Amino acid sequence: MTMIQLAAALISVLYGGIACLRHRQPLFFKILLYGLISYFFGALFTACYSVVHGGGPVGFHVGYFGHIGAYFFLFSSYYGAIDHLADGGESKYRVLRIVSAIPAIVPIALLVWGIVNYGLSTMLTLLMLILPMTFTLYFAVKHLVFPDVEMGIIRVMRPYNGCVILFCIAELAGQFHYLPETVRTASAILSCLFLVLLLPLAEKGVRKWFI
Repeated sequence: MTMIQLAAALISVLYGGIACLRHRQPLFFKILLYGLISYFFGALFTACYSVVHGGGPVGFHVGYFGHIGAYFFLFSSYYGAIDHLADGGESKYRVLRIVSAIPAIVPIALLVWGIVNYGLSTMLTLLMLILPMTFTLYFAVKHLVFPDVEMGIIRVMRPYNGCVILFCIAELAGQFHYLPETVRTASAILSCLFLVLLLPLAEKGVRKWFI
């Protein structure tokens, strides 16, 4: 599974790099690419460790920084590059902002449940991953349900935002060790699929910003 994740990350990075060489991409797309580069290096460390030691690393390891960094970049792409264009801060959309936060509570609830049943030390690595994932999930849901109030920016990015949500869910299910092995394996495979789709969907959306 590690090699599949590495291959998916490599495909995404190559696609993003070629896209940047072929066309001038906005900052939003470049931040996404940086996030997937971070994810790639995390997967690369895990793959190299597995080859050298004959098995994947146990507990917290350097590879986690790649995944954590990826979610921080995804969060930054929303908060720093696009959210101010999508949300002007109008009070009439306050309910939508609150509703968007509800799905983001799920990872935290699962984390708390895991801490109660398995202890903080067991769930500590997931804590570091879930925090940036929660912020990413909030903005992805928000931009999926928010009305398209300016320049068509939100509407054209909805397929991408849906993919981000599915990617977060699949990654989350694949990381919780107390879930059945079949669920974790299926989730890991799906996360690789969504990982490969992220940049193509993002590029398709941002290309329409300039039409």
